[in-house]
Amino acid sequence: MNKSYREVCNIKTKHTAIAMLIAAASLSLYASDSIIWGASKSRADYDAWLKDNKPASVEELLKGPAFPPTDESMFLSKVYPSNRSVNPAAPPIPPITEQQLRMQVSQLSGQAGLKVMDDPAIQAKTQDLRLRAALATTIDSTLGGTVDAIKSAVYSSVAFGHLPTGDSVAAHVIDDGTGHFKIIINENCQHEDIRLLGILLGHEVLHQDARLSVREELIAHTFEILAYARYVIKDPMLASQGTALVRFLNTVAMGLLNSRQPDGLVHLLEGRDEEIWPGSNSSVDYLAQRFVEAGLGLDTPGNEALLYSMRKLTGNKKLAKANFDDDSLILLDKNINALLSPEDWIALAEALKLDTGN
Repeated sequence: MNKSYREVCNIKTKHTAIAMLIAAASLSLYASDSIIWGASKSRADYDAWLKDNKPASVEELLKGPAFPPTDESMFLSKVYPSNRSVNPAAPPIPPITEQQLRMQVSQLSGQAGLKVMDDPAIQAKTQDLRLRAALATTIDSTLGGTVDAIKSAVYSSVAFGHLPTGDSVAAHVIDDGTGHFKIIINENCQHEDIRLLGILLGHEVLHQDARLSVREELIAHTFEILAYARYVIKDPMLASQGTALVRFLNTVAMGLLNSRQPDGLVHLLEGRDEEIWPGSNSSVDYLAQRFVEAGLGLDTPGNEALLYSMRKLTGNKKLAKANFDDDSLILLDKNINALLSPEDWIALAEALKLDTGN
């Protein structure tokens, strides 16, 4: 039986383990070699449940077992082995123009988004048009504090580049040696959808000092997944792009969706002894399990970007502070189902081509 957060939250984390996890920033423990694989339930178990129970509503459907995939090639090959090649997003032919980027931003974020692209303070931090367009997509979302964070004195620059942590990492925050930080997005991601680049930036701005912990990474990782889920619910085609980044995001979004309790509610911090990636060899039964088992480490200070995200998540504009601590984790866990309705979860399942029996 796998232990829940409440059973192992006092595990201490060694500094080296934290450093290794933060180095892997946006790809988390699920893409690392620390996953322990075991036996999992088959598709037949799910089909049998559907036949016996015949759920009459989305709420009843969510009370059932984890949804298995119908197209395993949409997910990480570490979880669902596939012969399908996994490549970065290919450069568009012909190259995308500034006018086309501005049109995308206008459609996604309106005039406010265009103002972000033209903001002198943003232009001073990144000269890359795609990254400025990506920042523009983050406004008015749970990642809406991203632009102000980039404009602050915390960060000196935002750019695409080669990461010392390797190509398996999507983004990283690095001390620039002057008391500030720079955000580097893996150059392999430079042609990804600007919404996905915005999600990566929204994750990274939650890291604003050198005091890092596994808990901090888990909270940032969860906001990243929620932002992706909301995009995919609106635009299911986003989940079918087949790039390495999309397959990773599909995998963790599926993991969150399947981290459900018997009442049908999604939880970050506990499961019900059922693999969240059914039909695979995974032994993970709730999304935060590997983070918890690694040891969450000490609390770390919050920042304005985190406070914005927590206010947006909870709907509490008067929330006075937010740190990377148990209080924030519990609030996050409690409010996931307020952010996404039962209908949203089923829409996410359908976008990910999971078998819901419909």
